[in-house]
Amino acid sequence: MRAIIEKEFKSLFKSFKSIAVILFFLIVSFASSKFFSNNLELLQQDQGESVYASSIRALVMFFGSLFVLSLSHDVINREVENQTIRFLVTKSSRNAIVIGKFLGVFLFWFVCVLSSFTVIALFAGQLFVFDFLKMICFLAYAIGVTILLSLVVKKPSHTTFIAILLGIAIPVLGIWSITSKQFVLKIVKYVLPYYYIMKGSYYTFVPACFAALMLLIALAVFKRRDL
Repeated sequence: MRAIIEKEFKSLFKSFKSIAVILFFLIVSFASSKFFSNNLELLQQDQGESVYASSIRALVMFFGSLFVLSLSHDVINREVENQTIRFLVTKSSRNAIVIGKFLGVFLFWFVCVLSSFTVIALFAGQLFVFDFLKMICFLAYAIGVTILLSLVVKKPSHTTFIAILLGIAIPVLGIWSITSKQFVLKIVKYVLPYYYIMKGSYYTFVPACFAALMLLIALAVFKRRDL
């Protein structure tokens, strides 16, 4: 499994799109930290949550799903289409392949978000551990959706289109459902991660539980899959 994690992690760092996303995160972190450092009066108006971390929170919650889905929508069906999956199943179990892919993608985003929070911590002179955990739990949910999508849809060309649609729909529906009183959207509210991230406290870890559930479903789907 370790080899699969390393391969997925390194392959993401070799992609031009991934490097562009990392640079985008770092630039936003640096620019927002610089801005708030020069406008300390905004910090005095802060009612609890850190203003320094607000840019990263907004970036992840609005674009996190789109970034994760766009970069990794074909993380498994690409291996099936290229038939490299047959080589992998001779070296590892099917469970190890799915979990390894999940952890490889998760490690990439862990490093990306950790780098951004390190930048703002240097400017603010303090750590934002709970904000960091919130974003990691949110991204774990998005990675769970991505792994499941890559297993359920066989063609990478199809997941490209679906990934973009989901990446746009998830934040729109997630934020809309929090304030809506429509019955359908009330259900959506409890399925998507936004409600739990906004409530904070121990609710923060609910999206990570959803990610674990999606991973279990993905394992069951992959066991029944003809390769």
